[in-house]
Amino acid sequence: MRMKVLGFIPITKNQFIIFETIFFSFFFLLTVFLFSYKFPIYIEDPVVLFHSKYLKYVTLVLSFLVVIETQYYLNRFISKQLELNEKQKSKIEFQNKEIKEQNIEITKSIKYAGRIQEAILPSQEELRKKLDYFILYKPKDIVSGDYYWFSEKHNKLVVVTADSTGHGVPGAFMSILGISSLNEIINETKECLNSDEILNRLRKRIINSLKHENEDLVSEAGMDLAIIIFDKERKEIQFSGAKNPLFLIRNINSEKLKAKRTSKTTVNDQYELYHIKPDKMPIGKYPIMKPFSKETIKLLENDTLYLFSDGFIDQYGGNSGKKLMTKRFKELLLKIQDKNMDEQKDTLNKALNKWKNDNDQTDDIIIFGIRI
Repeated sequence: MRMKVLGFIPITKNQFIIFETIFFSFFFLLTVFLFSYKFPIYIEDPVVLFHSKYLKYVTLVLSFLVVIETQYYLNRFISKQLELNEKQKSKIEFQNKEIKEQNIEITKSIKYAGRIQEAILPSQEELRKKLDYFILYKPKDIVSGDYYWFSEKHNKLVVVTADSTGHGVPGAFMSILGISSLNEIINETKECLNSDEILNRLRKRIINSLKHENEDLVSEAGMDLAIIIFDKERKEIQFSGAKNPLFLIRNINSEKLKAKRTSKTTVNDQYELYHIKPDKMPIGKYPIMKPFSKETIKLLENDTLYLFSDGFIDQYGGNSGKKLMTKRFKELLLKIQDKNMDEQKDTLNKALNKWKNDNDQTDDIIIFGIRI
């Protein structure tokens, strides 16, 4: 900030302080000199004698004038600076108020979008008539990229859990696209569909829908998904997965599960957890896109099935702030097999909160548990 000394000399604050310090030092030192110096007594010139007697007072006055001038202009500068700061403060407060009001409006809109998203999700009351189940559904934000879906056709129950790219509003748009696409696939098809066929058709619809919006978006957007088709008469399921697996837990004394895509099982004293692998392709564009595969599994009484996203597994927490990871998740599922499905949901939720501690939720979370 520049100031005008004597009303017309533009100068910065730092330059002003330097000049005033020099002037004051000069006059002050000159005053000290004149007060301490004694002119020789042989000098009789009246002019010199006058100066020797009064000049020191002149320099003293000038020194004080420099101090007064410095104080005056510094006060003016400080006053202007305070005035400027007050204006900036008022401007910032006004901007903060505007931002706060905008945030409130945005939050209201997102909450409304969340209610719309919940309305689009299938009614759980209808599902309770058909299955013994729980759904642990915890959006990271108000709206979610994770979603569940189910439908019944030809006496077969189709159940889906999916994890869309991103979370929040972008993820929610993808979830709505996924739900609407699944509804269209089921409603438009008269014949019985297999789980792999549904995923193949869903992938094609998602890619084509995104192409209409943005060609670059196609390679980035998509979803990981697991689907089962439950045939009650045959007491068997078809499973297909797009990067998301299926966990099946069975009593250790029961008949062993026979499935082609089962990885190493996890066991405790009473139960055995089978990890049925998915295809390593998302619902979306991928460098190598093969047809999805399916696994047909015979079920036994009291088998439990779990479809889920990676939100629970990837949650940061614990004593070291690390991810919960699949191993702990499997051990936790094995421990809760003696509980009913509502109790399982409650236990998983409490375990998540304990693990998370003071950390923020990492991602959207969905776990769909079914007991046969």
